[in-house]
Amino acid sequence: MVSGDDLFIPDIVVLDVPAGGRTTMDIRHAVLLGEIVSPGNRRKDVIDRPREYVAARVPFFLRVDLRNRVPTIALFELTEGEYRPVAAAAAGTRFVMRQPFEFAVDPADLLGEEAPPEDSGGEG
Repeated sequence: MVSGDDLFIPDIVVLDVPAGGRTTMDIRHAVLLGEIVSPGNRRKDVIDRPREYVAARVPFFLRVDLRNRVPTIALFELTEGEYRPVAAAAAGTRFVMRQPFEFAVDPADLLGEEAPPEDSGGEG
């Protein structure tokens, strides 16, 4: 995403137009930008990027945090010049968002771990 002279590389991008194979897009086309919080860039992902996206007037910001193996997801909407929480959930509960599109998931599913085999109830 390009905003003036700044280049952003968000982890999640939802645009209001097709990218058409382009590797960069003007940030004004961003409907939702998201960051997956990484331990080495925590400040950037939690504080700096949201501020920069607010300044660029990106309508929605999504944060995915996998810290301590208890994943959380939070959606924020730009309201009166700041991001305000709209939806949030931690592992074991359901994250549900309605805007800018409908989406639901248990954050625990993001860990990609296989579920334990189901017990058939019978003896082997």
